[in-house]
Amino acid sequence: MTTMAMLSTRAEQARRYRDNGWWRDETFLDDLAGWVRVHPDAPAFINGRSRGGVEVLSYQEFDQHVRRLARGLYDLGVRTGDVVALQLPDWWETAALLLACMRVGAIAQPMVPELRAREIERTLFRTSARVCIVVEDWAGFDHSQALAEMAPRLPQLRHRVVYGDAASTGALDFHECLLGKGGKTETPDLSPLPVLDPDRPCLVLFTSGSTGEAKGVLHSCNTIYAGTSGFTAATTASVPGDDRAAGTLRMTHIAGPLWMLFGTLLSGGAGVFQDAFDPDQLLDLMEQAGATRLLATPPKMFQLIEAQRRRARPLASLHTIGAGATTIPPELVPAVQETFGVPLRAVWGMTEVVVGTIVGADDPPGWSAHSDGRALPGLELRIVTPDGDEGTGSLQVRGAALCLGTVTGDGRIAPATDSADGWFDTGDLARPDGRGGIRIVGRVADRIYDKGASVMIPVRDVEEELLLNPAVKDVGIIACPDGDLEDVCAVVVPAGEPPTLDDLRGFLRERGMTESYYPTRLEFAEALPRDPLGKIRKYQLREQFAG
Repeated sequence: MTTMAMLSTRAEQARRYRDNGWWRDETFLDDLAGWVRVHPDAPAFINGRSRGGVEVLSYQEFDQHVRRLARGLYDLGVRTGDVVALQLPDWWETAALLLACMRVGAIAQPMVPELRAREIERTLFRTSARVCIVVEDWAGFDHSQALAEMAPRLPQLRHRVVYGDAASTGALDFHECLLGKGGKTETPDLSPLPVLDPDRPCLVLFTSGSTGEAKGVLHSCNTIYAGTSGFTAATTASVPGDDRAAGTLRMTHIAGPLWMLFGTLLSGGAGVFQDAFDPDQLLDLMEQAGATRLLATPPKMFQLIEAQRRRARPLASLHTIGAGATTIPPELVPAVQETFGVPLRAVWGMTEVVVGTIVGADDPPGWSAHSDGRALPGLELRIVTPDGDEGTGSLQVRGAALCLGTVTGDGRIAPATDSADGWFDTGDLARPDGRGGIRIVGRVADRIYDKGASVMIPVRDVEEELLLNPAVKDVGIIACPDGDLEDVCAVVVPAGEPPTLDDLRGFLRERGMTESYYPTRLEFAEALPRDPLGKIRKYQLREQFAG
């Protein structure tokens, strides 16, 4: 059993969470089994696929696939606490693998398809992943070949599994070794598999913290349940089984599974999603499915609004629309109401706490332009200001949805918080909204969110790579507003002839860095302002170059 698998919540906390109904002894696998008994032929997923139309999977079919995948992983030698990494598009297979890892007692490590070789290798090394499952190629990138090239540098990696042409790189075939089992279709024998402990880690997701340093966030079934159950109850008004949750968020991040997998397993509904965002196709899927709720990032929501205005679809079942992952532009709130006839409900969350707040159905019309909502059940919030008075300050949280711990940049395992009273500093700045909720007003330090790519920029990583460029003496990465978006601005102290922006982007491309992390703006300085500890005073850089 790995060190990660040994993480757990203190017994007295776990007991209190169970007493309050925020944790339970059951798991999402029990939810799946229950709905298979109730309505086996009801849809579990409606999955738009850019390479093959739309696939609809029933609860019975999904359950069988989860079972086959779990047995396949077990036959590959995966045991309790082993890490299984997966980098697949937003397919139902991705959702099935997350549950299959739970069934075999493994820790799933989903990675967004946009990650490239450098980041993939670093995360696999940090978690000591035993199995890595990738799509052959996606969006012009050969994932199979990249994995084959890095495999000799990953001594813990036992198996490479490829969805597609596996033979060309000597990998195992996904369908043959995991799903198909040589063409057999009978229900596999799962009796040798262990009983899942809902309090132990089952998921590790890499994200960027307030410093921009990548870290892996470890969740258990119960921390995910605590963050999902209240959110699902607050956004689901339909009768059990009629829920249809559509979303634009990735199945390989935290928000996608909680909305379209774990949430629908609690409601008995279906997840409606695509592997490549197309606003017209998603709206068509929502119409066909009778979508009841929608969750999207603000940039994607604007595109859905434009598509709906071009060609209106009847979406009479739609009763909840949420938006989160970044600041909601005020003009989005009335635009959603005018276009869909449903009020927009702001949502705030982060990988470490799943989802934290939501604007209530009882809040005033348009309140999402002023608030990110109140805390969901099982989570406490506080705003810590320097003088102790009410006002803008650091947002801290604690409760049943807080992750168990993190995998740091050097591979060490750390508890979620060192605070004796359990408070976790989110790295966000917030202020009270006047109705018992919060309003996020900014990000601490140098956190940068790329709205277009829906990823957090690992600022420290980008800086460290650019410092390897002979033309760069010193560099600081900051966010500079550009309308509704943010430029990833590199402020460079040249080491001789100043480089161009294309030079820096080309250098990062050669280093294998993910393209959405590249700077989009370049500025020069004679020296970077630093404090006595040597840290860059980035607020001074932002003041200088924000215009």
